[in-house]
Amino acid sequence: MYDMILIRYGEMTLKKKNYKTFLNQMNQNIQKKCSKFKKLTFFHTSYRFYIYLNGEDEKEVIECLNQIVGLSSYSLCVRTESQIEKIALKAISILEEEKSKRTSFSFKVETHRGDKSFPLTSIEISQQVAKLILPQVEGLTVDVHHPEVTLHIDLRSEGTYLYTNEIPGLGGYPSGMAGKGVVMMSGGIDSPVAAFLCIRKGVNISFMHFASPPYTSDLALQKVIDLTEQLTSYTSDGLLNLYVVPFTQIQTIIHECADASYLVTLMRRAMYKIADTFVREHKMDCIINGESIGQVASQTLEGMKVVNDVTTLPIIRPLSTFDKEEVIQIAKKIETFDISIRPYEDCCTVFVPTHPVIKPKIENVLEEEKKCEGLEDAIRDALNQIVLYTLEDGKHFNLFEQDKIGKFDV
Repeated sequence: MYDMILIRYGEMTLKKKNYKTFLNQMNQNIQKKCSKFKKLTFFHTSYRFYIYLNGEDEKEVIECLNQIVGLSSYSLCVRTESQIEKIALKAISILEEEKSKRTSFSFKVETHRGDKSFPLTSIEISQQVAKLILPQVEGLTVDVHHPEVTLHIDLRSEGTYLYTNEIPGLGGYPSGMAGKGVVMMSGGIDSPVAAFLCIRKGVNISFMHFASPPYTSDLALQKVIDLTEQLTSYTSDGLLNLYVVPFTQIQTIIHECADASYLVTLMRRAMYKIADTFVREHKMDCIINGESIGQVASQTLEGMKVVNDVTTLPIIRPLSTFDKEEVIQIAKKIETFDISIRPYEDCCTVFVPTHPVIKPKIENVLEEEKKCEGLEDAIRDALNQIVLYTLEDGKHFNLFEQDKIGKFDV
């Protein structure tokens, strides 16, 4: 019955003067993402994007759309001419198909009249179409408040589209439209979700992971690689860069020189110093992480404040007010949860003190930092030894079978 998919754009419709730029990027992203389906053809207007299936599997195309950020919703639909009788004929076919799944059901007609030149109002169109449908479909009843099936009529200047389904999209903005940022990727549940939420808002992201061999294993790094690969499916080009920072020397200096209760605070300040230099060198715009207020001792507002002190760059914390269960639900939806819970520790969990400072004061933190002789040199060394992995959608990178594929020097 259905031979098309009607796509509605997301928040970008609020962009006014920038709307055309967002529209062009969104349309390019859809066509690029769906390029593996050779039979599809495309047509778009300023407010809708249409995919003609031409025999392609509708379920596979929808699975592809489920990975495209910037889409509000989409529907399997049929097109007809904007005449009441022809709309009714198509509607009868759709409802007969619905009836084949049950003996009887209630329905209503809901019309969106995008073409204001059409001589009837939305309510009048719905009423006239319903009157023509009712005598033709046995077992059909009207229920305008709680219908089992809603027949949608989207009447536009390019034609009229009928559907009974509406599939929610990911929402947000087209991929790559909101600047660049680096995500501090721990390998836990939170940072991949934070990354996804920024992708959904159009941020072009890269990842930075801090590895501390031999305290952290290659299995922990492989977990981060796999998480990055999983998120490539939500980008417009199917590519993501993962920058791995050697952090052992920095962590050892802090562990040996500073009060144990300040270990996590000093460690995170060192991470942000590295991220700050990296972002500026790469002309990016922000640092992103998966912190949530009060979730652990280092994520109190006081802790965040003394860590933020090392940079003037914007620090984006998409999960700052999320409950853990909310984060887990998103992680399951984007299929990162099962990877994140693999039992391989990252550098943030290796030297966790028994009693970390919860409300650090900047003057005490600076005193502890002064004790760490050679720390700034170690940070510079780490920046000069960053290893780059470029991950591609659908091409699994196995750390144990392949050589490292690049190196970056600041």
